[in-house]
Amino acid sequence: MLDHIDATEPLLIGVYYIQLIFIFICGVGFLFGIFMFIYAFKNPHKRRLAYVLTVFMPLGLLLVIHGPVVILYYVFKQPATPDAELGLMLFVPTLETAGANIYEGIVRVTQPLLVTVFIIGVVVLHHASRIPGRKRIGYGIFLGVPLLWCLMKVGPDIIKILTS
Repeated sequence: MLDHIDATEPLLIGVYYIQLIFIFICGVGFLFGIFMFIYAFKNPHKRRLAYVLTVFMPLGLLLVIHGPVVILYYVFKQPATPDAELGLMLFVPTLETAGANIYEGIVRVTQPLLVTVFIIGVVVLHHASRIPGRKRIGYGIFLGVPLLWCLMKVGPDIIKILTS
């Protein structure tokens, strides 16, 4: 019964879960870095953190997405056997259902948080009449939350394009 399952399937499951976790971490880290630029003012430590996050998180994202493919291409130079794709055909439907369920859970938790943060941003912007730092924070939240919401809705399509 198990003779048709490819031996590399546990490796592919591990790569998938590493990609699932680190794509989210790198995306959130990049957005946090952009918000840190708004919040940093003249503080050099916060500016350095923002710079590091906005530069290295997209590089980490590309490394996590394309790294396994490059490693498999350059390390394993043997041609694929005809049975090698069978394990992948059994592997993909399982991941599609698990990934959809995880994504729906993230959406259900994140949408109320985004609405709450948007309201906080409007309140901060409303109460920051003559304080430029608070105005920047308010505008950043006010404009950043709809961007995050759009990325959350378009995110699965972006990941499909990047990983295909």
